[in-house]
Amino acid sequence: MPRMTGKRALVEMLRAEKVPYVFGNPGTTELPFMDALQDAPGIQYITALFEGVAAGMADGYARATQKPSFMNLHISVGVANAIAVIYNAWRGGTPMVITAGQADSSFHLHSPTLYSNMVNVMREYTKWSGEVRHPWDVPSMIRRAFKIASTPPTGPVFLSLTWDAMNGEDDIDIEPSIHDYFRVRPDIQAIKKASNILSKSTNPIILVGDRVSQSPGAPLLVAKLAKQIGAPVYAPTTLSEVHIPTSDPHYLGTFETSWMDHKLKLRIDKADTVVTLGIDALIQFIPTPERPFTGKPKIVHLDSSDWAIQRSYPVAAGILSDIKTGLEELTAALSSSLNADTKKKASSRSAAISREKLELKENFLVRAKDKWSNQPISSERFAIEMANALPKDAIFCDDSITNRGNLMNAITFDEPGSLFAQRGGSLGSAMGSALGIKLADPKRPVVAVVGDGTAMYAIQALWTASAYNIPVTYVFCNNGNYKVLHEGMARYLTGTERESEYIGMDFSRLPLDFVKMAAAFGIDGVRVDNPDDLGAVLKNAIGAERPRVVEVMMENDIDPDRLQGQWGSWFRL
Repeated sequence: MPRMTGKRALVEMLRAEKVPYVFGNPGTTELPFMDALQDAPGIQYITALFEGVAAGMADGYARATQKPSFMNLHISVGVANAIAVIYNAWRGGTPMVITAGQADSSFHLHSPTLYSNMVNVMREYTKWSGEVRHPWDVPSMIRRAFKIASTPPTGPVFLSLTWDAMNGEDDIDIEPSIHDYFRVRPDIQAIKKASNILSKSTNPIILVGDRVSQSPGAPLLVAKLAKQIGAPVYAPTTLSEVHIPTSDPHYLGTFETSWMDHKLKLRIDKADTVVTLGIDALIQFIPTPERPFTGKPKIVHLDSSDWAIQRSYPVAAGILSDIKTGLEELTAALSSSLNADTKKKASSRSAAISREKLELKENFLVRAKDKWSNQPISSERFAIEMANALPKDAIFCDDSITNRGNLMNAITFDEPGSLFAQRGGSLGSAMGSALGIKLADPKRPVVAVVGDGTAMYAIQALWTASAYNIPVTYVFCNNGNYKVLHEGMARYLTGTERESEYIGMDFSRLPLDFVKMAAAFGIDGVRVDNPDDLGAVLKNAIGAERPRVVEVMMENDIDPDRLQGQWGSWFRL
């Protein structure tokens, strides 16, 4: 058993886990680790000038590779700076191993400079949080961290690394974690129960969530299930990844859960079965007069998370398993149980869903045509130009907020790994995530579409992109305000005569100029005002050998009548 320091054991464990990158921003408590990295040329440290960018890179890299990423932050304050993006990783289930240096354990009683109980803080935002206090414990704690992060339901973990654990010595063996026992099969009786319910269903719907795409192979089985039972498929709020090929005739798009559209409630009420797959079922942000699910239990929930099943609503059948494996067995059971008449009715429902999908697309194209030549550029025109400019092998990283709906209408995402959107609600993560995604898949062009206000939460990502020549194309949607808050205020004032002054929600005092910001970081940028120039500019920027910035001057108008009509329907206004 070789004798080594804790810091060397940490580096050797990273080698054993085949970690190519460390994302971080160092401080004094991280000096032992930084010193050890000097002797590990196969591991590259990627510096971020803001910890939220490091967290974004770690999130993007882990999602693109579907393997745990590794991040190292500064004690206490560095961790605090990263929590906004770590929150998204926690809500979305990104497998990340987050570490931070900690003061020497002999000082903890006396609260030295920057000391805090980081383990307690990070328990709120991780699957597991612990502290390494002895060199001997480094391998076992790192193994445990990688194992917990990668075990479904996946998610971030945190380790505090004390100064003495890094600098002390002991006899230490290095062995990596294993990753070959996660395809857990479902209970046979649970499959039979769910199959029996679905075979009798006359009006089912399917809701898909983040954990579907985390089970490789599951998205195609979602499409198979939808066809078998004749059900429309929806994603809540955001299609964060490809949970089902979006060209599938059963996929009808996303729906708003923050300010939930009353039409969704009506659709759920009409359904006799709601299939929820890999999702925390309909988490609301703004309360509504009625809950989304009311009446008798009619939910069939298949998930890799036992916590999610029955967490908020009663279910008629619950299936705990790997999602792909569970869908394989459920669709096989349905193939045996569905009779000819049931299949015919499902086919009829599928045809109606396909017609509805075509109608939705036609409505979008009509809106786009009406606004085609608008200046500032309309969201619909922008979305279509983006769809036309994207190469077939492009990876799309979305943090566009109010432009997201139109982008999802315009662009087809059929291949898993072609779409990564912000999840969790904390803004700015895509600035770093796009860099992590590009490092994970360097041969494919990566395009990040980011709202103007969103970008400013982590604009330091441009420095990392330029300094390491990570050729991401950033497309900034500049509408000069927090448009999502303008829309929210319109809904909030539904039923009143009050007109908002939108206090604190715009940038008119000092308009943002992303081309100038890009230039400050050594990145070429182009501002587009004329919609007829947009397509050519996008095509020229995407896939360049250096990072590029395209700033699109966008419309900032909202339609309060439409917004208040949707929200007011809850209250019969």
